[in-house]
Amino acid sequence: MERIELMVADIHSAALPAEAFSLILKEKDGNRYVPVIIGMSEARAILVEMNQSPTRRPLTHELFVTLADHYGCDLVEVNIIHYENGVYYADMLMLGTQNETFHIDARPSDAVAIALKLNVPIFMKKDIFEANCQVEEPVEEREYSELMDVLQQISPEAPAEQSPAHPDTYINQQLSEMSVPELENLLQGAVESEDFELAAKIQSELDRRK
Repeated sequence: MERIELMVADIHSAALPAEAFSLILKEKDGNRYVPVIIGMSEARAILVEMNQSPTRRPLTHELFVTLADHYGCDLVEVNIIHYENGVYYADMLMLGTQNETFHIDARPSDAVAIALKLNVPIFMKKDIFEANCQVEEPVEEREYSELMDVLQQISPEAPAEQSPAHPDTYINQQLSEMSVPELENLLQGAVESEDFELAAKIQSELDRRK
């Protein structure tokens, strides 16, 4: 089976369906990528791993990792092996306690979150990748028309050392890492959705940089 190794490049808000996100899986040695539509909770789990953000309580993928470790099983790799009617199917290759291998059927979103947690490779069958890939176009800056949705999904799981009663510190930290154009786009989205509390935080960060 010919495969292409992938890396998690980004997560964007998807135009449709509502509350959906686009997981960008990019070939490791190239500029082609495949977008995979995933749900809000799955996007949040992947973003937690991308940012290496500690969580107060285990998320589903973290629970899986804990159980696998408890029973002495290791994840070897993740393979996206099938595509049908707009849906991708993943396979998780596991190594058991007696060095036997076995496979677990999984959604790509769950498998990717676990792969990021354990730092194992992600592959896609070459024919599936080439049938669905797009070529990355160079851009100077990302579009963040709905990035506030991503921020709001991560913020409830603030770092463990942070007091749950003060989530503002974590949101402000995320804002401080954005560029001015990104903040301006996010501010526009916050105002349009009447999230004035978030808009005030963004404006404060913009004012600080003047």
